[in-house]
Amino acid sequence: MKNRLKKLAQLKGKKRYLLVLWLGLELLSLPAAAAQIMNRVSFKIPPIVNAVEIPTSERGVSRFLVSSNSGFSVTSSDIIGEIHIEVHVSGTLHGTSRFGDAAQLPGPKNGCAQANGLGSNVYLAEQKTANTPGSPVQQAVIIEFTYDAAAQPRFKFTPGADVTATLESCQGATS
Repeated sequence: MKNRLKKLAQLKGKKRYLLVLWLGLELLSLPAAAAQIMNRVSFKIPPIVNAVEIPTSERGVSRFLVSSNSGFSVTSSDIIGEIHIEVHVSGTLHGTSRFGDAAQLPGPKNGCAQANGLGSNVYLAEQKTANTPGSPVQQAVIIEFTYDAAAQPRFKFTPGADVTATLESCQGATS
């Protein structure tokens, strides 16, 4: 290795300039090569949905702050009857912090589903909540479920919307 470095240091004149030029061109080509590799490699990002329940003192109402990178579905258990759904795309949480400034409507804005007590689909979102780059809270929406005040349902958010699933709508409800 020492001998090679000595030989390189002994280069004079045009040979030295050509070597420096060649090394410079090699260094300049690295970003282009890296970009080509990035374009050829496909990254698989698993679908994720994060749902955090927002505490409320109202009986018969559950609210969730939901952020997802794909479509998702919501199922309910431990409830029999109608569940009314409303999605809020942006606004403030408790009047202080904002949500949804970089969000989009993931599915229907309003709806009504009939729950059978075992694990009923109550909401299907065919796209992600994120619309533009931002923090998870900026890309989140609030999904509000209204149901019988005596019920205590459990809601489960599952990433990757199953477009073959069907919702059992309430009679006379508009979706």
